[in-house]
Amino acid sequence: MRESPLQTRIDGLVYAYRTLGHTIARVNPLAEKRPENPQLTLRELGFGEKDLDLRVSSKFFHDNEEKTLREMIARLQKIYADSIGAEFMHIQNTRIRNWVLYRLESRADKHSTARQVKIALLRGLMEAESFEVFLHSRYVGQKRFSLQGAESLMVILDSILHKCPTVGVEEICMGMAHRGRLNVLANFLKKSLRVIFTEFSENYVPELVAGDGDVKYHLGYRTVRKLSSGAQIEIRLSANPSHLEAVGPVVEGTARARQRIRGDTEHRRKVLPLLLHGDAAFAGQGIVAETLNLSQLHGYGTGGTVHVVVNNQIGFTTIPEDARSSMYATDIAKMIEVPIFHVNGDDPLACMQVSQLALDFRQEFGRDAVIDMYCYRRYGHNEGDEPAFTQPDLYAKIDRHPSVAQLYKRELLEAGTLTDDDAASLETEMNLRLEMALDTFKTIEKEKANEQAKFKESTAVFQPEYTSSPVSTGIDQKMLKTIVDALTRVPDDFNVQPKIKRIVLEHRRKVFENGGPYEWHYAELLAFGSLLLEGTPVRLSGQDSARGTFSTRHAILYDAKIGAPYVPLMHLGEKQARICIYNSLLSEAAVLGFD
Repeated sequence: MRESPLQTRIDGLVYAYRTLGHTIARVNPLAEKRPENPQLTLRELGFGEKDLDLRVSSKFFHDNEEKTLREMIARLQKIYADSIGAEFMHIQNTRIRNWVLYRLESRADKHSTARQVKIALLRGLMEAESFEVFLHSRYVGQKRFSLQGAESLMVILDSILHKCPTVGVEEICMGMAHRGRLNVLANFLKKSLRVIFTEFSENYVPELVAGDGDVKYHLGYRTVRKLSSGAQIEIRLSANPSHLEAVGPVVEGTARARQRIRGDTEHRRKVLPLLLHGDAAFAGQGIVAETLNLSQLHGYGTGGTVHVVVNNQIGFTTIPEDARSSMYATDIAKMIEVPIFHVNGDDPLACMQVSQLALDFRQEFGRDAVIDMYCYRRYGHNEGDEPAFTQPDLYAKIDRHPSVAQLYKRELLEAGTLTDDDAASLETEMNLRLEMALDTFKTIEKEKANEQAKFKESTAVFQPEYTSSPVSTGIDQKMLKTIVDALTRVPDDFNVQPKIKRIVLEHRRKVFENGGPYEWHYAELLAFGSLLLEGTPVRLSGQDSARGTFSTRHAILYDAKIGAPYVPLMHLGEKQARICIYNSLLSEAAVLGFD
């Protein structure tokens, strides 16, 4: 039965909002009005003002529930064009696409969030803001790469953390650049404020880190967070240089290793890689695309990564129009067909919702998810920079814009969720915590310089000092024969290519029987074999690792008829360790960082 022209337009309206609703979403906290898209006007969708009170429904939306056209448009705008703008219609897998669609359209109203959760979000925002204000007033002019303007990052991190136990995550491996790093260390990883204040000291030369000055916002950290539920989540923040996105593949490799340590190599759901990015770097640096490309590769996958782009809409002094050719900073992520959730950083409840949704998606499908949090940068690139030199109009607007903590506090007060006394008590608590830590530091500062400089919370494990003294690395004849036997035989039902039989298998046997000389690639396989027999696992990763460049290594053989792989080094003995051999993507840097 042919549908009426009106029904076709109604169904088209639903599809249009699912596809383009994000283009008119209220995600920019500095925008004075909703963005416009001519393709979402009534006229373009085939309607007029007179149609708004028509009773309509769509079998593709809300179980065909009937409502007025006005109500349907309002509902679609609330789902797809409010503080969250979701991009997911580019995902070709219909099961994955429909899962995201259902979760977006069935999510609870954010204002129905429990009172204690709303107040916990405010506490996190106030902690983040008070920390930055405190540093700004106590260490005037010192660089700290403030989080101000993007404090809802802490809401995102806390929302992910507190959901981890319910979805089976036991550990988080994190990477980030320097923007907001001190705040994340203090308020998410709970690094002691005393140590952070010590690092601001003019006399601070860390005993356990090479360097001074800007070290504090490049440092890594490891901790175990004990949650109110009783669960414990281990968190590892990797150290990172000024090369903003260089840490991404390092974190992915760390997470893969931690998954093996935790016995989580099948589904990879217990260890979560969590990467924080800046908008300009995510769009501009090639290593981002390389790292995204690792995500679904057998030798490099980590069960999906949650990416959070702290989108302060500027890169040092460069505006988005000069920094990328795409509409969004996150468009590069569409190449791996993952959902992208744009969210207004001035809406903490919306930030909480997308964080929980992103983690659920990762756990459900083992794929990446991207949160693009629109915010702003309260000060310059660093606290010694004057941003008004290049963006005077933008920074005049930012100067007038209240912080997200103040906006959210006002919202809770007006709703009766919070009393004036509650708010005052929270502010006093935050300030007292910081003042007490500073007083403790000042007492320590009077001690000897070498005592105050010690980073007493370090969990670093250092390598022994290098020595050029010779080390015995030889193996006996029996082990050598065991390895050679494995490298020169194949199963009875394996069809060896004639040329491989001659130049590889028979050649290896002949070299052994003649007592050498062993070519480099042959000696390399013997070395790998000895490690495996001694119980040391080996991972071989890189371009053309299996065969070797041109025709050398042949660490993996392929059946001449069916192409099935056979790894001789996996057949040395029952108690041997495992060897993993992976041909990598054609990468400039990500594979190096990963391994």
